[in-house]
Amino acid sequence: MNFLSVLSQVIILFAIMFLGYYLRVKTLINEESITNYSRLIFYVTMPAMILSAMSKSHNILIHEVMDVIIVAIISYTFLFIMAFVMPKIVRVANDYVGLYRFMAMFGNVGFIGYPMLLAILGEEALFIGSVFNIPYNLLLYTVGIYFITFDADQARKLDLSYKQFVNPGLMATVIGLILFFLHIQLPKIIVDGTTMLGNITTPLSMIVIGGSLYDAKISNILSKHKILIYCVLKMIIFPLLLAVILTSIGITGMTRGVAVILCSMPIAANTVIISKEYKGHVTEASEAVFISTLFLILSTPIIMLIINGL
Repeated sequence: MNFLSVLSQVIILFAIMFLGYYLRVKTLINEESITNYSRLIFYVTMPAMILSAMSKSHNILIHEVMDVIIVAIISYTFLFIMAFVMPKIVRVANDYVGLYRFMAMFGNVGFIGYPMLLAILGEEALFIGSVFNIPYNLLLYTVGIYFITFDADQARKLDLSYKQFVNPGLMATVIGLILFFLHIQLPKIIVDGTTMLGNITTPLSMIVIGGSLYDAKISNILSKHKILIYCVLKMIIFPLLLAVILTSIGITGMTRGVAVILCSMPIAANTVIISKEYKGHVTEASEAVFISTLFLILSTPIIMLIINGL
């Protein structure tokens, strides 16, 4: 039953992805539409989703939050190190190193991660997961943007300024942290509004990914051996290593389970959105999201064995 719950989320993702591809084939959307959708997600719906999620975590005790954040820092430090190791393992071309570093560090923790936590560990895991993702959001809109722009040509690298790191996603995360630690409860109308806006993010992101796949050949996608190796490392091997590390320092139970599950997620849909916004490798990012999401069907039973076996 747990595996079927996760599988249903994957099927939904692919259905919306293929819808985006179909809309592009029928010219109901075009390259300009995809660019505009990406900007809408980056500047409006994704920040709303972050603020909505963080505004609903006020029933968690501060000391519990700090414990989970410490585990999250350990986990993302591990992933940050792996982000520099993995491109060397699969011998990524220099022009794609930044993209592959991003893909190693950031997974689809929202649409797939949260339902997977609920299916495998229960409702309590959702609260822990929302706190665990606080560092994720901070890193995504700082380190993540740096990784994507790492592949830029020299002229665009020189043009990169601190203002590009001060973006709506980072601002939403900072505001959410302030509200949480000061115990400020937003009015219901604002919470409902941000939730409604945030709910657009996942389906619209899948449409963008599907539309972007139009520029890639199916035969090319199926021959992406480096991405397949990446999936094995990111979604099976490294979560296993993380589980061993956390267990060795005395972190077990629900918190360890949340860390392992969220760090084993397929490549984040945000990879495509941020690549689009910062002129990165959009087609390659779309292919990687597609392949890694499909790979989840194989990796999920293994992750469940890791959680139950350690």
